[in-house]
Order: sequence, then C-alpha cells, then structure tokens
Amino acid sequence: MKRLTMLVLSLLVLAGCVNYEEELWLNRDGSGRAKLRLLHRSPYENPEEILRKAALPGISLQKYDIQRQGADAVYTIEFKFKSIEAFNNVNDQLGAADFWGKITLNKEPGRRITFKRRIALGSPDSDDEFENIYSRMQTESRVWSYKLHVPWKIVTSNAAPENIDHKTRTISWSFDTNEMWNKHEYMTVELKKSFPWMLVLIGGVVLALTVFLVHWLFRFARKSHLIERLTHHPEH
Repeated sequence: MKRLTMLVLSLLVLAGCVNYEEELWLNRDGSGRAKLRLLHRSPYENPEEILRKAALPGISLQKYDIQRQGADAVYTIEFKFKSIEAFNNVNDQLGAADFWGKITLNKEPGRRITFKRRIALGSPDSDDEFENIYSRMQTESRVWSYKLHVPWKIVTSNAAPENIDHKTRTISWSFDTNEMWNKHEYMTVELKKSFPWMLVLIGGVVLALTVFLVHWLFRFARKSHLIERLTHHPEH
C-alpha cells in the first residue's frame, strides 16, 4: 500500500482537513469484510490505486465510490478478506506513519482470543523528514475512527466503556491525530468463545443413537441365533 499511503500522507501535508473512518467485521475463521471512508481536500481522484489493491491475494473488492463535496474528495471502499494475513498485506508501511497498522488475533487458554492492532502516526524522536514536515504543518485537529464487530463475547478492551457494546459485540476507538503524533496507539480486545453447547448436544445425540444401534444389533443377533436353534432343533 506504499503508493496509497504516500498519497494519503501527501494529501495530509498539502491539503489540510482529512478524516478517516473504518468499520471492520471479523468472522470466526479470521476472514471478514471492511468499509473505509476517507475524505481529503484535493481536486484529483485516484481510483487506480483502489483497483490495484483489489488484485491482491485474499482481497475481494465489493464496491467503491468517489464523490465530491465541494473541494473535498470522498472515497468509500468496501472489500472482503479471506484472512487476517490478507488484511494486513494490504498495508505497505511508509516510515513510522502507519494509520493502517497490523492486526494480530491469538488463541489463548480457556477459549480466549486476544485481538490487538497497532497504529502509528510517527515514532518518538523520529528522524524521518516527511514525518517531521507533517507534524509541523498540522494546523487543526483530525479524528480517525475505527469500529470493530467481533463474533465472540467481549471480556475487556482498552476502548472507552461507552464505546463498548456487549450486546451487539462492537467496539469503537477514535484518535486525535494531534495527540497521537510521534507515538504508537493500540486497539486491544480480550474475547471469549462461547461454550460449544450445540456440539455437545450433537455429540450426545450421536452417542445415544450409537448405543441404541449396538443394543438393537445385539438383540437382533440373539433373536436370530435363537430362531436358528429352534429351526434346527425343534422340541417334540
């Protein structure tokens, strides 16, 4: 994503107001879908980079739209990904300014799963000239928003309590880019898989049917053996 990241960061420096919104849905197998909305002030649009990224392994572009709001270009992009690795591979980090970041999804004991995503808008004591120029030229506060839908029970998260919805299993974060410059930010969630009651029920039914079948076969074999004895040795 080097060209796209360069485009976005260049627009940040040259064009002023930028907003980034992302909504991400995760499936139990690590696949999922995402919806992005990027607004920047520019007279130009760049659909070629979107189509190029759609050709990456494991990425399936669903739709995209580019509209104008006065001097602003608004990109809306929706795509599916086959795995967390495919999602991460969309990123081609440019220096330490990494708004896309990287997701890890790890299985833990006790049916627990940890989600972590690291993003950055520069690193402490950075000597990257581009990053330093961007840092100096920021003139207004910008908020980048991320919303995550998960398929498991939410145990804990570093998101604000009012941004955690246990019923719908969604978590939201927002970051003021002025405050997060030259440091890393993390989005973390601890999740727990529900007990597989359905599998236990199915297993119990299969076991009961197996026991019944064995018992029936045993009785059928005994009955057949008894009939055979009576046939060959009838009583007088």
